[in-house]
Amino acid sequence: MPKIFLTAYFRYRTKPLITACFAALAVCSCSKSASVPGEPTAPTLPEETLRQQYSKSVTQWPAAAWYNNIKVRELAALPENPSKDKAELIALGKALFFDPRTGNGMKTCASCHNPDTYWIDQKTTADGIALHHRNTPSMENVWYLEGKLFHDGRAMTYREQIAEAINSPIEMGGNTTALPAKLQAIPGYLRLYEAAYSSQTMSVEGLLDAIAAYSRSISSGEIAFDRFIKGDYQALNDAQLEGLHLFRTKGKCINCHNGAFFTDLDFHNLGYAVTSKGALDNGRFEATGLETDKGKFRTPGLRNVIHTAPYLHNGSISSLGELINLLSQGMPQKTGQQINGTLSPHIQNVRLSSKEQENILAFLESLSSVPSKTERPVLP
Repeated sequence: MPKIFLTAYFRYRTKPLITACFAALAVCSCSKSASVPGEPTAPTLPEETLRQQYSKSVTQWPAAAWYNNIKVRELAALPENPSKDKAELIALGKALFFDPRTGNGMKTCASCHNPDTYWIDQKTTADGIALHHRNTPSMENVWYLEGKLFHDGRAMTYREQIAEAINSPIEMGGNTTALPAKLQAIPGYLRLYEAAYSSQTMSVEGLLDAIAAYSRSISSGEIAFDRFIKGDYQALNDAQLEGLHLFRTKGKCINCHNGAFFTDLDFHNLGYAVTSKGALDNGRFEATGLETDKGKFRTPGLRNVIHTAPYLHNGSISSLGELINLLSQGMPQKTGQQINGTLSPHIQNVRLSSKEQENILAFLESLSSVPSKTERPVLP
């Protein structure tokens, strides 16, 4: 083909191609343009506030900071007390609970578990017939502790726990074996027992079960957190809400304090094993005999915790603020305390600032309920 014809041919064939490429570039350029006149732009959504993040179902809350191998259980509202014991059985148990004749005539169950002070005695260690080496735990919501009673979980049943407290030479100094005959001689107790059991023949088991029934009837009231988690998202103030978030995240408190009662019901070693008498408390080891359980104690629930000082199984921490500070630092052993066994891996220095500690304390204060008035029974 002559050269002139080749030149003309290529000019003719490439012109449409070049035109198409420019058209395509123009379209792409328009499509990538930041804005087109007359076309609205999508608004940038503001980041959610902490209150907005928590004003949702608990399943949509910010992720909690869980340790490895933890049974994940979120915080929850107080459930209904499942105990359905008959009123007559509870009435018998209540009389026995407040009666010094249940023990040796000096101390009652209520001597340590005082209903006017959130079911504790507010003392460093329980003050029974003799000075105990452990702090008095609250009896609120005790129904959820079945199988893990006492600080070390050594009692598996209420009968076992109550019998030990009555018979203990340092608690009530009584004698459960002799108790039925002693009470059967009191007409008022015969009537109470018959109303509860349709029989006047008393048994140790029947009396212990009555005290257990009364114990299980003791419940705490609704708290601000219960209202919050049920949808009243103004029930917690800003400091309490910040504290809730820190409790679940940076503070890592939720790893041991979870569920409706803010406890995993497990046993942990916090390192504070020295008793008020200067001896080492073996804790859970006394119940299991396992070396790995030395120095372990059951995680306490946190409902009404602000009212139940002093803290820890030995009552060695006088205030909740002090305990939060120690936990933030990884529980350094102060005031002569020692680790007995192996410190829990959950005890870590999380380096909470003073303000963060104050907010966690504010959240724990929101876990308080108004105590219901307990009328002391007229004893037979």
